[in-house]
Amino acid sequence: MKKIYCIAFCLLGLLSSLFSQKVAHTGISKTNISLRGNAVVLGQVTINAPSAGKVILRFDGHCLSSEGDRIVLAASQTTNWGPNDECVELEAANVDVNSNAFSHTRAYDVPAGDQTFYAVAQNFFEMDGSGTASIYGSLTAEWFPEIHGKAFARHKGFFYENIPVEGAPTAFNSLTIDAPVSGKVLVRFDGKCVSSYGDLMFFAASNTPTWSDYDGSTSNEVIDNDLNRFSFSHARMYNVAAGSHTFYAVVENFYEVYGNGFASVYGSLTVQFYPETEGQTLTFQPVTTPFGVNIEGPPVTVGQISLNAPVEGKVEINFVGTCIGSNGDQLRLAASNTPNWGPEDNNITFEPYSSDLNRMSFSHTRVYDVAAGNHDFYAVVQNYEEFEGSGLAVIYASFTAKYFPEGMIAVQEPEAFRSVKVWPNPASDFVHVEFAELSGEAFSLALCDQNGRILKTFEKSALDFSQQLKWEVSGLPAGTYFVKFTNTSGTALRPLIHR
Repeated sequence: MKKIYCIAFCLLGLLSSLFSQKVAHTGISKTNISLRGNAVVLGQVTINAPSAGKVILRFDGHCLSSEGDRIVLAASQTTNWGPNDECVELEAANVDVNSNAFSHTRAYDVPAGDQTFYAVAQNFFEMDGSGTASIYGSLTAEWFPEIHGKAFARHKGFFYENIPVEGAPTAFNSLTIDAPVSGKVLVRFDGKCVSSYGDLMFFAASNTPTWSDYDGSTSNEVIDNDLNRFSFSHARMYNVAAGSHTFYAVVENFYEVYGNGFASVYGSLTVQFYPETEGQTLTFQPVTTPFGVNIEGPPVTVGQISLNAPVEGKVEINFVGTCIGSNGDQLRLAASNTPNWGPEDNNITFEPYSSDLNRMSFSHTRVYDVAAGNHDFYAVVQNYEEFEGSGLAVIYASFTAKYFPEGMIAVQEPEAFRSVKVWPNPASDFVHVEFAELSGEAFSLALCDQNGRILKTFEKSALDFSQQLKWEVSGLPAGTYFVKFTNTSGTALRPLIHR
């Protein structure tokens, strides 16, 4: 029984320290802001990384701009943006149809400590309008731990120009993630596309180099050969076993093929791993209304997720996909903690350009503080302010909720453990654990496998002035292990690769 408790305790330590994520979020609501000149910072977030890892940064929402202006938007580690996949670009169709949804994702390798990130915008290259824009969105940063040989998040930014995509799905890129244990993977493909008038483009984040109908893709098409760019976003969730899994960013010119069949894509493929735990860390619901839903009147709930929070924390919700509306209607879409939506940054605004050019890819994110207990979250749609169309909407989307329990979020490791070294790493026969600066302190060591099973232990008293420990590991199977340090101040982990 004692051994079982030790295994459970070590596993809990691994899960709480390595398998936790942290989130930082700010809502952005900027009305009639001048974007001429240098890039403008619309919002910023600071996240404290408990240890070295990766931050996935996303800026999504919608932008109302002036006809004749090209608006650049980006999630960035600096107060500026870069070319190609480091931004998205939008242009208003006209004075009335002047709202565009956007989604831009970047990833950054970060050390332990405070990291600040920005949402930036600029009127760049085409400036025939007023130079002002109203931007309502969310900037969200999520930290993932990183250990050698095992990843909790992977990202690839890329740009491809003038690629033929007519006839069959084309995998623009792929990412492979090595899941340490069974769990869930959230895959996102977003960015911008420049295509030809008359072509209907489909985009998918997928676990195969293809896509399926309905919620298996998102789609959009350009208005003409000048207004020939748009932003897109698609997300899917997959249950995975421990091991390697590959995911794809897929594009196809499908259904309407009256243009040249080429596409230039500046995008991001992001894979985020969430290990299986007792709580609801990640919940996913597909949203499909292929025959349309009547959205005139009050907001209509098209997706709902119920979540029981064992302790207080945060919940990030995201409503992402394609909406097809009726010309003459103005639609609002939102991820919300009520069956309604709020003004400005609390929704996405969409108005079809014509009866044919009547779809938009969108992404809307909100983050809420939650107390322990049951909570419901909603994906809502409403026909609002303009009612000259049919009042029907077709939606193919994904609705996700991520729960970040306050008590399980990893904390900064005790400062005393930062000088500890584990070498050689990778190891074959022996491993040395060096703790020269802790020679007069009491702590415990444990060597654990990926399932939390304790393989070796060492207890050091304050009267023990040794400075290192040598463990034989030649009999262990090849793989990833963890050296766990524990004292009265807390816990630290070091990965160990055995080959």
